Amino acid sequence: MNGYTTFRAYRYQLLPLDRNETKDMYNELTAAEIINRKNEFFAESLNLLPRVRHRKSEILIDVKSLGKDVFSIHLAPSRPLTRETSQSNLEKVENWPHITAFILNKPNEQYLLIQDRVAAFANTDAVSNLVKVGTRHALEKLGLSLHIEPLFESAYFWDLIEEYRNRVVMVEFEFITPNMSNISRTLSESLKSLGKDTNAVREDLAITSDPAVSLDISPSNETIQGLVEYTSEGGGDITVKVKGIRKRFHTSKSSREVNLSGLEITASPEQIIAVIREALR
Repeated sequence: MNGYTTFRAYRYQLLPLDRNETKDMYNELTAAEIINRKNEFFAESLNLLPRVRHRKSEILIDVKSLGKDVFSIHLAPSRPLTRETSQSNLEKVENWPHITAFILNKPNEQYLLIQDRVAAFANTDAVSNLVKVGTRHALEKLGLSLHIEPLFESAYFWDLIEEYRNRVVMVEFEFITPNMSNISRTLSESLKSLGKDTNAVREDLAITSDPAVSLDISPSNETIQGLVEYTSEGGGDITVKVKGIRKRFHTSKSSREVNLSGLEITASPEQIIAVIREALR
């Protein structure tokens, strides 16, 4: 493999379906015990991925454990090609364009890197959805839900706000109820506790101006800044509505890229972890 390959970076979070510790519906485990073993359960659920289908197409999936906390997933969907023979006949030939994905499965480092190759999948979100669908049943039986969001540069959001200054009329934050202290430290205590206290897995906060004026969005507002930082680290998505523009801007469409060389892709688990950490700093 020569040159560099582009990957899109995601973070996943594993949340309990029910935080009520008085219940023991899931193998007689409390919510606290489920959270404590969430990465162990997720690793086990990855074994079910080879059974997933995508839009009725067959996909060859090979999941490999590269070490205690690192997995590689090789996916090759069936994409038959039609070619013309020397006798002017059309015939279909097999075509299995492949991609690679990496999963870093540590309690405070839950990353999913997906190779971006349009010949295999139209976008990397399709692959993240495959992971969610393929692990859902096993995780639900254990009382967990999987949530995957792309990482993006917070500067993208602030650049939008600056570019359309005095025209931003709505900003909506859709975010996962925090379950990773290392990325939720920027959130206010009230926001962090709201989802947990109400047994929610996702929260939605929208602010809208009067049609005659615009919102005043500034990084000096600690609540806004905290939400931007949390969502940019894979905690959710931000939608921005601008007066006079029909489409809405989504930060999730500007996911962070990680470029890996052929040597890095085939490196040892320790080296792969180091490369991912360095790229996502």
